[in-house]
Amino acid sequence: MKKWVVFVWGILAGMQLFGEGVNVLSLHFEKEYQIRNYFNSSVPLSRLDLGGAVAGDPDYPLIHLTDPGCVIESKKNSLLISNPTDEKQESYVRLGPLYNYAAVDLAIGSQQHAGYTANAVLALQQDCDNRILVVQRAADAADSSCSLEIFKDGKSVLFKCLSDKPVAAPYVLRCHLTGKYLNVMQVKDGDAVLLASVDISAFFDLRDAAFISGFSVLAGARLGHGEQVKITALEQVLPSGTGQADPKVIHDESGAPMIDGDTIWLAMTTRGYGPIPSSYQGVYSYNLKTKEWKVTGAMSFDQGDGIKRPWHASDIFYDRTDRTWKVFTVSHGDDHRIYYGVCDQDPRFGIVEVNMTAADYESVRNEEDPSVFFDAAAGKWRMAVCKYRNGYQTVLLESDRWDGRWEPVSLYEPTSCTGILIQKIGGTRYVFLGRGDSPCPFEVLSYPELKKMGELKLDEHPEGRNVWPVVIPVTRSTGTAYYLLTFDRDGLYEGWSYGKLHWYEATRFATGFKEYAE
Repeated sequence: MKKWVVFVWGILAGMQLFGEGVNVLSLHFEKEYQIRNYFNSSVPLSRLDLGGAVAGDPDYPLIHLTDPGCVIESKKNSLLISNPTDEKQESYVRLGPLYNYAAVDLAIGSQQHAGYTANAVLALQQDCDNRILVVQRAADAADSSCSLEIFKDGKSVLFKCLSDKPVAAPYVLRCHLTGKYLNVMQVKDGDAVLLASVDISAFFDLRDAAFISGFSVLAGARLGHGEQVKITALEQVLPSGTGQADPKVIHDESGAPMIDGDTIWLAMTTRGYGPIPSSYQGVYSYNLKTKEWKVTGAMSFDQGDGIKRPWHASDIFYDRTDRTWKVFTVSHGDDHRIYYGVCDQDPRFGIVEVNMTAADYESVRNEEDPSVFFDAAAGKWRMAVCKYRNGYQTVLLESDRWDGRWEPVSLYEPTSCTGILIQKIGGTRYVFLGRGDSPCPFEVLSYPELKKMGELKLDEHPEGRNVWPVVIPVTRSTGTAYYLLTFDRDGLYEGWSYGKLHWYEATRFATGFKEYAE
């Protein structure tokens, strides 16, 4: 009997020792792959149904800006817009409301040019006097340019030539809204070319909820006698954009990642095409088995004035104590500090708007990258952020309430840090951060003291300074696997359109050990 007791105790002790022995500095992360998620997933918002008769369908009203206007006919899953008259004509079909962060794709099947330029037009408009037009002229016309035209109160306030290079049908005109910015692309044979990223807020601030609610998506044409444009698709989607950055796993209040079968959820910045405020907060799912990334949602943030700001680098979690979703974010493009709010709906799905309040802490108006959880052992909410003092330092704050006053606990003085994360490895919490030039070291700090213990071991580091280490413990039936997600600063376009995602798995599997109770 004693032998069996000793034997069983030995197994249990071995399992516990193994759990405690999952030393974060002994883990070695091997890179599995890297990927740029470039418009390769989307959430449908609206689509022109070309399978039926669009002309005469009350869901798709026709708008003629001239008399009698163009002839619009449905033929073989396409829309033919033609002008049999002797005068120039301009007509449109209305798809429906315009949404924040939407990408609108207008697919042009053909343009038959005669004496004019057979203009294909993608329009975002409030009414006939207030509209934003992207106009692509036929490739065989004398003027084959693409232009951006803005009319306000019936007057032309902007005419900008975006490209003077002809593009032959078939092709796609794409407009992507990112906060104050309108981004125009041509897509030909699957290859997208960015024509412009334009701040249009001086004319129309589409972040204003009351304002954008009056805007619609239209497709149409300006045609001379005998000219014709064929539309093969018109759709509006929430896209994954050109790249992602600033990943944080969506978790519960204890810090445990939210996992549904093989799917994990992440808050990641959907990168824009120019300055940082042209990016916005995206939400993505990742399947651990199929390795498939999907955009599932986006968030905008309101300070009570109806302006839906595209802040990002957020930490999102579900608080099981009061059954609410909570978010902490960075007011990029505004006062550059930490804000918090409560989501009335699941932020993982669709476009979610959140009312935000400035977090109560001693701010220098330059804080980033919050990582928040409730430390049950300390009986305190804890938040790690990077705070600018001649470079970003890491500071740990605590509060009795998640929406209360935050006071400093400890400080890591070396600069410049970014991508702060509090996470457990082997039952012990650590603070992870990226600090340094490419290849950027991923530093490991003790929690809550913020003393450097070492650096994560990777077989290959991504390029770019101050990139983020996102350590993800995933509970299996037999133990815990450890993954690492990061990104690089490979700019696809000028400005801040990075980055590719890099995915790693630790070579060690913690058999018989689970980081979080199920």
